[in-house]
Parts: sequence; C-alpha cells; structure tokens
Amino acid sequence: MLNFLKELPNIGLYFSIWVIFAYWLHKNKHRLATLVITIGIVLFLISATNYVPKKLIASIESAYDPIDLNHIDRSETYYIHVLGAGASRDARLPASMNLNQETLTRLIEGIRIYNYLDQAVLVTSAASTNELISQAEISKKAAISLGVAKEDIEMLETPTSTLEEALAFKTGYGTDKNIILVTSAVHMPRAVEIFRDQGLKVIPAPTGYLYKVDETSYNGITLPSIRSLELMNIYQVTVLKSWYYKMFKRE
Repeated sequence: MLNFLKELPNIGLYFSIWVIFAYWLHKNKHRLATLVITIGIVLFLISATNYVPKKLIASIESAYDPIDLNHIDRSETYYIHVLGAGASRDARLPASMNLNQETLTRLIEGIRIYNYLDQAVLVTSAASTNELISQAEISKKAAISLGVAKEDIEMLETPTSTLEEALAFKTGYGTDKNIILVTSAVHMPRAVEIFRDQGLKVIPAPTGYLYKVDETSYNGITLPSIRSLELMNIYQVTVLKSWYYKMFKRE
C-alpha cells in the first residue's frame, strides 16, 4: 500500500484520467461534458499556476520552524536522527554524490547541528532496496567525508519507511534519549507524529524548505508550469501518506 502511495497517486495521472473521461463525455454528447471540462480546466489552472501549490506547501512547512540552536542545552547528549530519502549506488562517485538532493540536504543540516553540539551522536537510517549497500551506510560515509568522526555515527540499516525508522530507533536506543529529528520541512509534521506515537521525544529540525520568502522567490500566480504541478503533487502525496498512517498504521 505504501509503495502504491509512493508511485501511483500523481497529478499527471489524475489529469490524464480527466482528459480521457472528458473526451468520452464530449464524444457521446453527454449533458455533463461541458461541466466536467470546465471543472477540469479550472483545477488544472489552480494546480499549475504556482500560487495555490505554494500556499498549500507552506501550510504544512509552517508547522515547525528551523531549529534554534541557542535553545539547546549543550551539556546534554543528543541523538541527531537524519531520516533517509533516497540514494544511488554508483561506484564511480563519492558517497555524498550518491545521496539524492533531499537526503543530502537533510544530512548537511544534521552535520551542522552535530558541529554545534558538544556531545552528539549522528544517526543515519534507511535500508537498501536491493540488498546492496544500505542508504544508512552511504549517508555515514558521506558524513565522514564531511568531517564527522566515525565513532560518533550510528546506523539503522533496516527501515524502509518513517514508521520503521521510529521503531528501529526505539528498539536500538530506547525511549529516554534526546532526539533531534532531521527531515524535510514538508515531511516533518508526519515524522514528529509517528515518533511521538512510539513514545519518542523529539526536537524537530526541519530543512529543505520548498516555500521560501525573499526578493528572488515569487510566490504569486504564474503561467502554468511543471514545477507548480510537482509542488501540488508533493502536497497531495504528503496528505495521502498522513491519512494512510492515521487510518492503518497508528497503533
């Protein structure tokens, strides 16, 4: 079911189905043809013209602010858990180049926090999809190449989902650790919910923001674009995964 949510629900798929359905109605001169075509065009423009997709993404990403390191007690020991998001295994490339952009962004934030703290353990996680080197190990090698001490890194090499990452941490380290949870801002609300449901207390450290406000970022209405459709797709997949967890996975 989770793989279904990862692969099939796609804005492009939805609109392809709509086009086929609208064409069938029009060809058969169905009285609903005009209404279906009009609704489809409106929904397409809403999804493809930047403003609504960015606002929807912002509504999720605003749940947690970036971590404020000044509020962290540096006398404590923290486990910085960097959640996985994908990697390749090209033997020609250094480990950092094998991490996809999302995973690398998360790892960099984890290392930034690690460098600030006096006592920290960097935890990398996620399994391999085909029994090769795990994503956790690739992230570990990348972290070492970026200056993290090998002895300060722990790996969770079996998880294939956020829930499994939480369960693996709980099994490996218990529920009494100070956890700084590092993941993408759009993923953070669901990740925090999952970890807290397992009795794990986490300090959110969101990164990889898709919605930004500065003089170079235009967040208003634009011409239709693939990027806007991609943002809408990220939003609806995020919502679907949250619903799926609440309905089927929560204990």
